[in-house]
Amino acid sequence: MRFKWLEKRGRKAGLRDGGFTLVEMMVVVFIASLFAALVAPRLTEVGELRINRSATHISNTITYLYSQAAAHHVVVRLNFDLKTGKYYPATLNKKGEFEATTFPLFSFGTIGDGISIKKFVTLFGGEKAGDTAYIHFLPEGFAEKSVIVLRDNSGRELSLVVDPLMGRVTTSKGEVSIDMPGEKA
Repeated sequence: MRFKWLEKRGRKAGLRDGGFTLVEMMVVVFIASLFAALVAPRLTEVGELRINRSATHISNTITYLYSQAAAHHVVVRLNFDLKTGKYYPATLNKKGEFEATTFPLFSFGTIGDGISIKKFVTLFGGEKAGDTAYIHFLPEGFAEKSVIVLRDNSGRELSLVVDPLMGRVTTSKGEVSIDMPGEKA
């Protein structure tokens, strides 16, 4: 008996059996809209994050191999397979040929999905075409001045410029070119 009394009292007080009120639905729509407004602009940053991550990996690899060439007194070459997006170090063997090698912190890397090398230019080798490209690091503490232009599927471009004296890499948005010897400005 007591429960029927509560049930009748609840109906009289305006309590319902099920469903949502207009106010509840408006609150849910407001929260969903607020979430969309905050998250949607960030979705475009995902592609930018990928190209930045690839640039950072390549930059760190270049700086590391520069220091390894000087520390171990060897000529090191960073090889890029332009078709597969893989890159790996090589050193000179006794025959004077480059052969793939590993270092304690690096053996090979891969450019991220949706990222490609648009342009690869070195000071002495010029613009690289074909399947492979490379940068040399000398035991005396020099790197081959180079520009690597990365491009993602959305058309964003990022240029990596290798400093020949410090082995550091500067990253710039867009395509950057280097002055070639004998060129007129």
